[in-house]
Amino acid sequence: MARIFKIVIFAVFSLTSAAGAQPYAQLLEEFHARPFVYEDKRFLQAALAFEGSYLGLWDGDWGKNSQSAMRKWTYREFNESPSNYHAALLAFSLAQRMDSDGWDMRYLPENRQSLIWPYTTITIDPPSDHFLNFRHSRSSLSMSYGRLPQKTASSIHDYTGDQHQSSSDLYTVRKTNFAVTSARKADGSTLYTRSDFVDGAWSTIMLYAGPKDANILNAVAGSITLGRTGPLTMADNGRLEGSLLALARLLDEESDDTGDAVASASSPSAPPAAPPAGGDSTASNASSGSGFVVSAAGHILTNAHVVEGCRRFTVDGSPAMLLASSEQYDLALLQSPEAASRPVATFSAASAKLNSDVTAVGFPYAGLLGGLNVTRGTVSSLKGMGGDLVTMQISAPVQSGNSGGPLLAADGEVVGVVVAKLDAVKVADLMGDLPQNVNFAIRGEIATLFLSQNGVEPKLSLDDSPLSPEMLARQAQGFTTFIECGP
Repeated sequence: MARIFKIVIFAVFSLTSAAGAQPYAQLLEEFHARPFVYEDKRFLQAALAFEGSYLGLWDGDWGKNSQSAMRKWTYREFNESPSNYHAALLAFSLAQRMDSDGWDMRYLPENRQSLIWPYTTITIDPPSDHFLNFRHSRSSLSMSYGRLPQKTASSIHDYTGDQHQSSSDLYTVRKTNFAVTSARKADGSTLYTRSDFVDGAWSTIMLYAGPKDANILNAVAGSITLGRTGPLTMADNGRLEGSLLALARLLDEESDDTGDAVASASSPSAPPAAPPAGGDSTASNASSGSGFVVSAAGHILTNAHVVEGCRRFTVDGSPAMLLASSEQYDLALLQSPEAASRPVATFSAASAKLNSDVTAVGFPYAGLLGGLNVTRGTVSSLKGMGGDLVTMQISAPVQSGNSGGPLLAADGEVVGVVVAKLDAVKVADLMGDLPQNVNFAIRGEIATLFLSQNGVEPKLSLDDSPLSPEMLARQAQGFTTFIECGP
């Protein structure tokens, strides 16, 4: 990043005498927040937080605190007052971070809270008495959350306060429905606890990080909001996006090596385009799809869009109950007593590899094809449409009704959940070319995270012994289910 800073400083200031400076005039303007919309200001607040300059909520309300943070950062890095190219550099730095670690907003339905979450670099730790526990694999940050009664929440905040060993004052906030305690330990590490009183209990999030990662902890703490919030993104065709694109063009002219990097970094800032759902739902809210057994208690995993808008559910003709649904992951959890006697699918403890063989299993076209349908292909890309980090692209053919079915590696272990196929006709209309076998699956690690969040411990394995295609299909037949739901 420092190398790019130096190149940009040289490139921007050389514009004052360059003949073609006019297209980049916007970059030279003094930074004023007023022309920027909510999404852009929130994006800049997040970038400044990760840079260690902003302590506050990411609320898109650009006041004295935000402007002071912007000025603090530009003087620290460049010894000058803020300009639009500084804002573009901040956007670029955050886009890089989001691309490398998978940071984006996540809603915790159990807690009714949202926070920034490193989707592709998260590690699941064993749950404790009161919390689900996670670690960021690229830093010392750990995150825990849970729903607590009053007495337990108070004891957690007391414990946090007892860890404070710094000469600075312990930071606390106490309100009727809100509490924060932030302690600094003797080694410089930080323990942060926040609780919101929601529906008769305290939704609590605990964060910990070592001294080198204090910026990351403070950024996550500033992102926490009560309720659901939108993804972290720049406004389409907004002022910040325009500045970033101008910066990308400028660097492309100044340095081929860095220009490509900046140009590619603009894409993560926009929310990835969700692939079409594959037509599993009908206008009457009745729908069908596929699923698979994930516990000995009869839990069934499928797509959220398969069961969306429905009130009754059946799994292979037997009644089922909807337990949880995530619009963000497009995953849903059902339970059917009759499924408790079925074999349980095993998830791969390792992520799917690029170009590895995979098999999609399900019941396309409402089961009219005469039983289980099995197709084979490879992992074409480890990301989905528009760089989506939740899904991956596969070449295994899928049809309407495959959604929610398991995607299996060569050893029969689940590495994904089939979610969608690209609408070839629409793409052909737009691009003049007919795409072949461009389909998508939710990544297996996202599916296991969803299950853990909802009290189901997924069955994991690292046994990579390949199965014959016939044995794999026979094994999949035992745990793959046909799902129907209606109004």
